[in-house]
Amino acid sequence: MIILVGVGHVFDIQRQVRQIIQEHVPAAVALELDRNRFYGLQARARGEVLPGSNSFAARFQDRIASQFGVKAGDEMLAGAKAASEINAKLMLIDRDINWVMDELRRRMTFKEKVKMLVALFFTPFVRKKTVEREMKKYEEASDQYLEELAKEFPTVKAVLIDERNTHMANALVEIEKQHGSVLAIIGDGHVGGISKLLAEKNPKVIRLAEVRGWKVEAKEGQASVSFSVNVQG
Repeated sequence: MIILVGVGHVFDIQRQVRQIIQEHVPAAVALELDRNRFYGLQARARGEVLPGSNSFAARFQDRIASQFGVKAGDEMLAGAKAASEINAKLMLIDRDINWVMDELRRRMTFKEKVKMLVALFFTPFVRKKTVEREMKKYEEASDQYLEELAKEFPTVKAVLIDERNTHMANALVEIEKQHGSVLAIIGDGHVGGISKLLAEKNPKVIRLAEVRGWKVEAKEGQASVSFSVNVQG
């Protein structure tokens, strides 16, 4: 059995993520992370600062997340914590982010790079209300939202979403084969694509809107910072 749980990296959904994992009790929990990003989140939770953690993208995500009262990636640490609580295997299924970004820079057209620079110029002015408004548009028509992204930034869509979807879907098939059941914590933008790739497996899908409204039985503590990791692939 494969369960896909869509999350948003800037939202306060740690308790919901842990609750969902505890309710489903999968044999394995898969995170949309590579080894370096996972270790980086663990280090941050310990108060350490690692090279690359002060990048523009990281600062932007953290600034938006702070408006929701969390730090970007807290939901992934919550997933890891919940995996340890139910003695599930913890699997990291995403591609190495450094390779992904190098591939993106190599393949982007000049026109896309110019558009991206313009878009990045305005990101420091994004506020919580804007994020919520965009999320509502996405939730109402996620496929259309991603199609619009593909028109504006075809390489970004291909490298950051489509190709990673294929990579993660293949990893989930192998994990299910080895362990019987796996619950994947992935960005909601990946859920639609991965679920289509896994159509023959008939995965259970829990989208971000449902996650944010998930009933939590009791308030959980913060995720711990040290876990035993089994890396897939």
